[in-house]
Amino acid sequence: MNLLRAKQEEILNSINRFGVITSTQLIDFLKGKVSHVSVYNTKKKLVSLGLIEEEKIGYQLILYMRPRGVDYLGSKLTAFTKINVSQLKHQLWMNDCLLAFKSLAEKKGQDFEFITERELRSNYLTQNFSSKDRQNTTLLKKVPDRIPDFVLIEKGKRVACEVELTQKSAKRYREKFARYKDEILNGDYDVVRYLCDDEPIMRTVEDYASAAGLDSSMFQRELIWRLLEIAQKE
Repeated sequence: MNLLRAKQEEILNSINRFGVITSTQLIDFLKGKVSHVSVYNTKKKLVSLGLIEEEKIGYQLILYMRPRGVDYLGSKLTAFTKINVSQLKHQLWMNDCLLAFKSLAEKKGQDFEFITERELRSNYLTQNFSSKDRQNTTLLKKVPDRIPDFVLIEKGKRVACEVELTQKSAKRYREKFARYKDEILNGDYDVVRYLCDDEPIMRTVEDYASAAGLDSSMFQRELIWRLLEIAQKE
């Protein structure tokens, strides 16, 4: 049974791609396609149908998928039932960075293509995890280190993006950059781009990228605040 109209289903699909998104981010993402009034009214309907859930955290209204919503769409993305509060800040910053790149692409008249962390994770699990593996919390905790935070397709090039809010251990950086170098040489990605919270983190990332042998054609970096500022000004 079709409970939703086309625009309403488009809104649900957008929430599903991100998994977790604020109402403000959702309105921004759908700008030019769906009015903010339609987003607001549809959001209420999706909640009442049990397809999504909403939760007020601080000043932000967080929207997230429910298993029923994933089932309704016939989506292959993994279902989840609650917000991971410890990961929420990082998730919302990933969304902000994606929206900044979307804004920049549109202002240049370029197509905007991307793959979210949720989509990357689901693909990774499908390709590498058995049903038994999916019950292993130790294995599941390692997945974020195996995939980018999101991927951009820019002029045919696949850009693996990492949103770096805190400095990681030397071991994690060495392993991550070794993996990215292999993936770039194998053609999985063309370049890795780190989006850093501050200058010290960015310098650390640069040092480990250089030590791993990633040259300027393979590695890019930017400060998050500068990316957001440029996206607003352009």
